[in-house]
Amino acid sequence: MKNGYFKLQFTDHESYVSLYPPEDGGEPIQVDELRDYLVSKGFPGVDVVVLKQAVDALSKQENIKLADKKGIPCPESFRVLISPDKMTATCRFYPASTGGADLTVADIKSTLKLEGVNKGVDDKAIEAYLANRHYCTDYVLAKGEAAKPGEDAVIEYFFNTNPNLKPKLNEDGSVDFFSLSAISVVKKGDKLATLTKEVPGDPGFNVVGDVLPPPEVKKLTLKYGRNIELSEDELSIFSSVDGHASLVEGKVFVSDVYEVSDVDTSTGNIEYAGNVCVLGNVKTGFSIKADGDVEVRGVVENATIEAAGNITIARGMNGMGKGTINAGGNVISKFLENANVNAGGYVHAEAILHSNVIAKGEVTVTGKRGFITGGVIRTPESISAKTIGSEMGVDTELEVGTDPKLTLKVNSLNAEIATLKKRVEQAEPALITLTTKIKSGEQLRPEQILYFKQISAQYKEMKDELTAKLNEINDLMDAMDVTSGRESCVKVEGYAYPGTKITINETTTVLSKPVQHGKFVKDGADVRVKGL
Repeated sequence: MKNGYFKLQFTDHESYVSLYPPEDGGEPIQVDELRDYLVSKGFPGVDVVVLKQAVDALSKQENIKLADKKGIPCPESFRVLISPDKMTATCRFYPASTGGADLTVADIKSTLKLEGVNKGVDDKAIEAYLANRHYCTDYVLAKGEAAKPGEDAVIEYFFNTNPNLKPKLNEDGSVDFFSLSAISVVKKGDKLATLTKEVPGDPGFNVVGDVLPPPEVKKLTLKYGRNIELSEDELSIFSSVDGHASLVEGKVFVSDVYEVSDVDTSTGNIEYAGNVCVLGNVKTGFSIKADGDVEVRGVVENATIEAAGNITIARGMNGMGKGTINAGGNVISKFLENANVNAGGYVHAEAILHSNVIAKGEVTVTGKRGFITGGVIRTPESISAKTIGSEMGVDTELEVGTDPKLTLKVNSLNAEIATLKKRVEQAEPALITLTTKIKSGEQLRPEQILYFKQISAQYKEMKDELTAKLNEINDLMDAMDVTSGRESCVKVEGYAYPGTKITINETTTVLSKPVQHGKFVKDGADVRVKGL
């Protein structure tokens, strides 16, 4: 295959352009390319229509007269096109005229350098062209090299890091809270984790000589608390005691569980850097704070329980309107009544009454009763229950599909942004006045200069803070868009009673009649019921 091309030919008294047709399916001569070439060689008066007619009818070599004079000999030449990403340099060659010199390897390399091609020149491609010259044909004579990605660091854990163990149901439909065990038991000397360090990538380059850095690799370090030993090569950690291992926000903890009978006046408030197990009850007014999990085998009254991990309450909680549960992981309780709950994972109970519940995972209310009555439950995931609301029309609100923590953060940021904008607007008049005076050449008093410096610094600081908060709120809105794209729903196995307010991805409906055995989903701009 050979493209059509053209060549300048001279006699003693005339100038011609010879046109050569393509061979074996090659591309025909491009009229625009031919015209531009002739103009560049001193023949601006050529008739484009005549050229096009000749090219269209070309079946064998044809000569077109250009001038009644002998032209100046032109050497073999080429033009260079660097790709937009600067990763290739493509060259298109034109033959020498009568009396013109052919290109050499040195000529080609020199021209490439003048055109800005400083790296990646392909010697073999140049030699291939010179060995078999094809004109008006694209040759890639230089190529860049993409950066080679490295490998991210990886940590392998040798204990259970899954916090989503769910309680089992007994044959009678009740939940077996007492046999629930999410504890990873370890012995002294057990390996807990191994770090495989990152491998940096190799830089690349483009044809103009720019260095292309490789993608950033993820770097990790082993993070751990007490009762853990680091190996000499700093790539593995081992337990130095018999106990229980847990992973909290990327940090490994090993602790023996702190056990008490009851949390009351005999113990006072409990704060422990590990797991806490209460064999009895947690009384009104007391609190538990743990870096691991909290297990209560009795009941919780109007108390506060905070845990970085999971919270399990075997016999339930009556918070009397003020009791609070804050869990970094899951919350599992026999029942929740008049309680305030915030869970970083799922919430599982046999009944939830008049409580405010915020969860990041599913809220599941199952068992013999399985009812949600009164209060507000919010989660970006789904809510399931046997009964929702009550025949008495108790106000019950269920909200799914949008992360409630993100919504609260966006509202808080909007308030901060409004305050910052107001402060910026208040600072601008004085700043503009002083700037105008300085530009006009007016001499400022020392106190004015000091004030100008102070207000300029404050103004820049406020603008930077405003930009940061606007970027943060944009990121949060993007995150909210992602969560709102989930197929969240509200499921009821029995009845959902009138007065129940259901919101799915910010679309709300209030039930005016009972709904039985259905699934509430968002359908367009409405909330509709489908069969289970």
